[in-house]
Parts: sequence; C-alpha cells; structure tokens
Amino acid sequence: MRTQKRKPSTKAFLTLTIFLFSMSILLTGCPPPQEPPYPGPGVPGLIHDAYHYYDYKDNIGDFVYIHMWNFSWLDDNDTPLDASDDVYGVAAYGLANPENLMGSAGITNALGLIIRPTGGTFTVDSPQWDPAIPGNFYASDTFAPGPGYEMYNPAGYIDVISDSEIHMVGSAHDGVKTISWDLVYTRIPGLGGGWLPWQQWPLPHILDIFPAWMTYYVHMPTALVNGTFTVNDGVNPEDVYTLEDVTGYHDGFYGEAIFSILEWDWLEYKQYNRSGYEDISVQLLHPHGPVYDCEGDWAPCTPGNLRVYHNGTEYNYTRHDDTITLTYLQTEPDPEFGVSYPTQMNIYAVDDAGNVLDLTWTHAQHIRVYYDLPDMFEDNVTYEIIADFTGTFTPAGGTAVTIAGNGFADWGSPPFPESP
Repeated sequence: MRTQKRKPSTKAFLTLTIFLFSMSILLTGCPPPQEPPYPGPGVPGLIHDAYHYYDYKDNIGDFVYIHMWNFSWLDDNDTPLDASDDVYGVAAYGLANPENLMGSAGITNALGLIIRPTGGTFTVDSPQWDPAIPGNFYASDTFAPGPGYEMYNPAGYIDVISDSEIHMVGSAHDGVKTISWDLVYTRIPGLGGGWLPWQQWPLPHILDIFPAWMTYYVHMPTALVNGTFTVNDGVNPEDVYTLEDVTGYHDGFYGEAIFSILEWDWLEYKQYNRSGYEDISVQLLHPHGPVYDCEGDWAPCTPGNLRVYHNGTEYNYTRHDDTITLTYLQTEPDPEFGVSYPTQMNIYAVDDAGNVLDLTWTHAQHIRVYYDLPDMFEDNVTYEIIADFTGTFTPAGGTAVTIAGNGFADWGSPPFPESP
C-alpha cells in the first residue's frame, strides 16, 4: 500500500532567536518539563474547539503553535461483528504557525481520508494557505453558536448549531484526488459528554530548547453522523456515501508542540442501540513514547488515559494513578520504515476501586499516513486501523458487560529523520 503523506511545511527556519536560546541552554542546561498543571481529566466544552493562539502567545514557542479539528465516522454496513466490510472516513482542518514566525510558512489546510474494502484507500491534502492573509483563516475565540461560521478556511467551514450538534462542510483536492463532505454530527444521548484527557500537558522541549505542551480534547466521543461524503480517486467515477445515523467521533488538539514525537496507542469504540448488548463506549489515548520525566513526582510524565462510559457513569484511568497494560499480541513488519505495527492488541486496565476493562482489538483494514514535517524536525508514520473488538468491562462488584463490535485504532511509529 502506498504511503499517504501529510506535509505541513518543508521550509527550514533558523533565526537569531534560536541561536540565543541554544546558547542559553548550553550555558544553563535544559530543565525537565514542569509538572502537569491539570493532572486529572476534565470535561471539555465548545471553548476547547475555539481559537486559543492569542491566549497562550508567549513570544517563545509561538512558531510551533498548532490546532487540529478532527471528525471521523464509521459505517459498519449492518455487520457490527465484521469490520472487514466497514467504511471509515475522516475530514479535518489544520492550522500551524498562524503568524508566519521565524521564517517558517504558516499554514491552514484540510484533509480527507477514506478506508474501504473496495475502490481504493487513500488520503487527500488540500493546498496550504497562509493563515496570516485576510480571508484565509478565521476561528471564533468561543465557538459559541451564532451567525456565521465558527471556523473557516478556503477548504471549508465548521458551523456550530449547539453544544450537541455541529455542521461541517469542505473539500480536499490535490490536483488528482478529491474528498468532499457535508456532514452533521449529533451527540448520542446516554453515552456521556465530552472528555478532556490532557490540559496543557507538558511535553519534551522542542529541539531541547523550547517548552512544549498540548491540550487534547474529545468534544463528541459518541455521535451520530448524517450527510454525504464524496470520494473521487481521479481515475474511477466518484463514489457518494450517504450517511444515515452512522457512528462518529469529533476531537481535536492545540498547543505549542511537534505532534510527530507522539507515538500513538489510541482507540475509539462505541456500542449503541444494539439488540442483546448494553450501551458502552471506550476511548484510549495512551502514547508508548516518548518516555520522559517532569518536575515533581512525575516519572514517567508521558501521558496515558483511558475512559469507559457505561450506565450513566464515567470511569477514568490514568497512567500515573492506575494500571493500564497494553500488550501487542500480533504485529506486522513494515520494511519501508523499519517498524512492526500491531495487528492485534489487548488493553487491560484496573483502577483502585476494582473496575476492570479487558479489551482486545484485531486488525481488519488500515491505511498508513506519513507525517512529513519541516526539515529540522523528525517525521513519523501512523497506522489508522479499522478493527474488530471483543472483551468485557466489569464494574467493581458488578456483572461483566460484553463488548463485541467494530471500532478504530491508531498506532504511531517512533519519529525518524526525513524519508528520502
């Protein structure tokens, strides 16, 4: 399978500011990141989708400020126990370096992704526009519903109807392939609200110089999606997927960070309104790297979070306070990048109260996505996977809840130098 590339920028940037910071670090040493200001998960609101660049502008790491608004959906084609015929789509908008600082071209763009059993699996990146040019980028600083759009760039827009309903329209076209979307995401009642696992979470210093952090929010971990998702590979007639109450997911992140350093172990599973099964949802955001320490009692400081929502109760597990064990039961080598990615994985988690999750996913379909960053940073490759899930969640003192169905997972490679 040909590797798909997402390329934010290729322009290297070296300035007097980097030189001065480098000299300072050489003289004083690079301290570890500060301890997390919000160690426990919270509840996000529309404000976390909002534009926060000027809230955190510090004239130090602003040139690596990023924000991603991500929307995905999964159509199980009425075979919830067989992921081999599923269709999975992603539509997202991105922003990096909004003020074109330090000689590096800022960008705003969009991307689309399709995984399907027939017809071709691929991603499409839109052109990259300069967000500093008027008309190329706008985002609300509240994301509250009102007249006009809450986020806009030349590829499309996000229109917030309410806290529980979002309309997003757009298109990514690379000169050959096109993916377009017109979708409404509506929160599923009864499967909980949003999830805020990382709030200004400290990450390793960028280039061993600049402090780094990220806020990762899941505004709609469980949604129903309606609308159209149109796919054209530039060779065959276009395919229009008409989505009617398929399951969906909306998350995002922002911060001063280089996202390619994060080696993802991520999953999203929801079981909703299926005869013979209880409603339940599971989200995992638990990178296997980088492993690093922070000030205070944070060794390691690598974030790791798991959430289960069942029967009106949210169960939160963290790497720091609970047992979360990830085991790769099967892997597949990828000689091009010298890694082996998991094709079957078990997640076993238990908290102090004795609530236990024992969940296994098995690969059905996937796509590789190559993240090509500016030359001074390392790249990585992420494997986005549709999978069959089986397992149980057992509340302390309660009866095991059966988990069986389709969902999706990500696995990210360690970062590496520019691929030739």
